[in-house]
Amino acid sequence: MALSSSLVSLGIIVGIYAILALGLNIKFGYTGLLDIGHVAFYLVGAYVTALLVLPPASTQQFATYILGWNWPWLPAIAVGTVVAGLLGMLVALPAIRLREDYLAIAVLGISVILKRVVQSEGWLANGPGSLRGFSQPFRGYFPLPGDTLAAAALLGFVVLVLWTVATFLLAQVGTGRETEVAADGGERASSEARSDGGVTAGRTISGTPGIGGWVVDGLLALTTLGVGYAAARRSRTETSESEQRVLLGAGGLFGLAAGVVAWQAFEWWTLFGVNLDWLFGVVVFAAVTTGFYGANRRYAPMAGAITATAAFGGALLAGDSPMVAFVFLAAISLFTWIFGAVAVVRKYSDLSGRDFGVSFVLAVVFVACFAPLIVLGGGSGDAMSSIGLFVTMGMLAAFLYGVYYVGSNWSRFGSGVEFVRIVGVGAIWLFAIRYFVMASIEPFQRAGVGAVVDNTVQNLIWLMKFQGGTAEFDYARFLLVLTLASLGMLYYLAEITVESPFGRVLKAIREDEDVATSLGKNTFAYKVQSMMLGSALAGFAGGLTAIYFQSLVHTMFAPRVTFIAFLALIIGGTANNKGMILGATIYWAFQKATADIAGFFPTAARSSVQALRLAFIGALLIVILYYRPEGLWGEKRTVAEVAEE
Repeated sequence: MALSSSLVSLGIIVGIYAILALGLNIKFGYTGLLDIGHVAFYLVGAYVTALLVLPPASTQQFATYILGWNWPWLPAIAVGTVVAGLLGMLVALPAIRLREDYLAIAVLGISVILKRVVQSEGWLANGPGSLRGFSQPFRGYFPLPGDTLAAAALLGFVVLVLWTVATFLLAQVGTGRETEVAADGGERASSEARSDGGVTAGRTISGTPGIGGWVVDGLLALTTLGVGYAAARRSRTETSESEQRVLLGAGGLFGLAAGVVAWQAFEWWTLFGVNLDWLFGVVVFAAVTTGFYGANRRYAPMAGAITATAAFGGALLAGDSPMVAFVFLAAISLFTWIFGAVAVVRKYSDLSGRDFGVSFVLAVVFVACFAPLIVLGGGSGDAMSSIGLFVTMGMLAAFLYGVYYVGSNWSRFGSGVEFVRIVGVGAIWLFAIRYFVMASIEPFQRAGVGAVVDNTVQNLIWLMKFQGGTAEFDYARFLLVLTLASLGMLYYLAEITVESPFGRVLKAIREDEDVATSLGKNTFAYKVQSMMLGSALAGFAGGLTAIYFQSLVHTMFAPRVTFIAFLALIIGGTANNKGMILGATIYWAFQKATADIAGFFPTAARSSVQALRLAFIGALLIVILYYRPEGLWGEKRTVAEVAEE
């Protein structure tokens, strides 16, 4: 069975929890407010969104709740986000003056109270039963492309998001090492624009010298249909005023088209009897045009606009032909693998071939530890499977001791790089082995080499779902794009916020509140605003959760959700928004991997292995804190220039 669908669901969960961690990072990472009741605002955002989207309770069977106004998803999430932010302000007003430990206890108590209220008050949100029965946004237009204007517009939106992100990432690769951010996350060593678009003469955009680099360049150009490659080479040149006007004109045209499509797609949207579809169209037009005008990397959005317009036109002309989506989305799927390979090579360029070999051996030996269990029948429960279980456990214990021994004596065996980086590369090897090799064993046993080829193609072109002899873009993949687009937008806003004077005051309060007060800053007001921003982000994550699960129950909002966000923060590094995404990715990838491993064990032992995941996560946390106490990415430090009076 292809693992591409599992990768898609993992990406959605990672995106939601990364947004949740971004909110906690503003509170704790930048301001120093210890909020261990962050889940309360996540709960409020989810329930407010769901209660606004749901139809009236009188139309449901065996369900009672208030509101039920049948709103569209977009304004419902906006209201849920605002309500969560206002709740954060109300909580902060009396509690913010408390000491750190008392503040943490007070916020935790509020989260527990809100959870109990949702659980016990049946009139509010169906009590201990779940809230369900709400449809997901744009569900009826999938799989894409369809033969309607709205379906074609959705395909254009998806391509715009994916291509813009791909081009932006590509632009980051096409630079020399001297322009990379320092290891401690500090200022770039050089930020001057160069006439050759950031690519030195004779150097490939992937940064790899020689023929191999040009081969990689060719693959990058092929998988981005040439548009993203050209945009990446030109993305670092300065924008003249005339070019800015051209950019604004192009953005205005595309924004006009997007606004008309949004108007058509939301023609059913009414509020208090007044049709507001035109308003949504105007908002989309203004947002897209403003985005083009404000973009400082002009070719990245332009590349997205060109390809999205082509996809939009193709979907309109070709109707429900699957080839339109296949051409654009299959190319993007292949691009992700090639970009990932280039990024890994550049990230670990200081590792020798021997280091890569050691990490590969670690991954292979780890997989081989499960061979006795698989060969002797892990799920049969007979004597042979018991022998396989004991042998596997013994081999795993020996493997873990070996890793500990080598890590402790790495100064004698190693080449000077940190052992944790070797383990990181080993995890990448392990993913490749599981995703491409082990996933092909079952298809080979079932239908031979042909099934392996089909399975590998499906895993490579992961943005398309293969079924019934066709490849289609299903709703789960649209949710992934929607979640990642939301994460990208909120990450950008969070970066602007923390790098502004407002963000610098927050960090000053965290470092020494008395100094900030002596400089005339109202630290109380800044703390309240920090709580509001972080809580609003948690509320937005709650709204996305309601969309994804289509069902809400009080057990989903246990205190452990807050601690998962804290884990992401500690793993990635406090006061580093990029680290939140990395931390959420590592945590949920670890959860997915351990659940995958549990599937190899006998049924009786499977639940025990699942329960041991908490212990494994604790061990992972100890390892990270021992080797990287500042987190894997560390705090992002910036230097602000202050003009002398």
